[in-house]
Amino acid sequence: MNQKSIEHIALHSLVLVGTLVVGVLVRQFVLFKGVDDFSSSVAFFATVIVLMAIYTSLQTTSNQFLLPRIEAFLLRFSAFQTMKNHNDTISVPEVPTIKDSNQATPDVIESAPTAEETISEPSEYEVMRSNAIAKKNHATQTRLEKVLNYTKQTMVAYMSEEDLNRLCAYIVEYSSGDTLQKISPVKVDSQLKSIDIMHFGWNIGKAFSKKRINTATFIKNVFAHTLHDLEISTIERKMSNTETNCTILLERNSS
Repeated sequence: MNQKSIEHIALHSLVLVGTLVVGVLVRQFVLFKGVDDFSSSVAFFATVIVLMAIYTSLQTTSNQFLLPRIEAFLLRFSAFQTMKNHNDTISVPEVPTIKDSNQATPDVIESAPTAEETISEPSEYEVMRSNAIAKKNHATQTRLEKVLNYTKQTMVAYMSEEDLNRLCAYIVEYSSGDTLQKISPVKVDSQLKSIDIMHFGWNIGKAFSKKRINTATFIKNVFAHTLHDLEISTIERKMSNTETNCTILLERNSS
């Protein structure tokens, strides 16, 4: 903000304060004459509006008519003309040439920090933590792929393609949490009995290191048609039972 703008703000502020003071005095005078508060408020605003309109009109008239003529008259005198030329010289900043800009560029480049200075080397802890997280994620992904391959190889002969794809999607979701948000039960061939589904649940639950109750709840919801006559507690208790008359066997080393 330059000096001229500050002077304009100061002038307008003084005029506004003076206008408000006159408006307050007019309101007090009207109240003194016994007029009600509403009328005195109207007199206050009317006074402020009229005075501001008069000030605006005077300022416009002065800028358009009086000031140019006064300046033209004063320019006839050499002293005022010299003062005006001096002020114009000060107000116009010197624009650097292209040559000056090119000469200044090497200084800026030299002072800028390099990429090697701004990027710090990771600490030993950060390196070890990143390696551990990467190793854990790789192990989790490998285990999930192993379970999905087992699921496809085991169930492909007893399920439709659509149900098998949904089952794999549920297993992916179950691998990262104990509960599923929304499940549409899948159907399997009648060749698979409830003990086969429980064995299948035991095998994938063991691979994911899940609790028996969580795995029992998972297969009860996913295979609701096959396990409709069994409670979750019964599934939890019998899912690791060994029976010779079954299609899907327990895999003790599935993890």
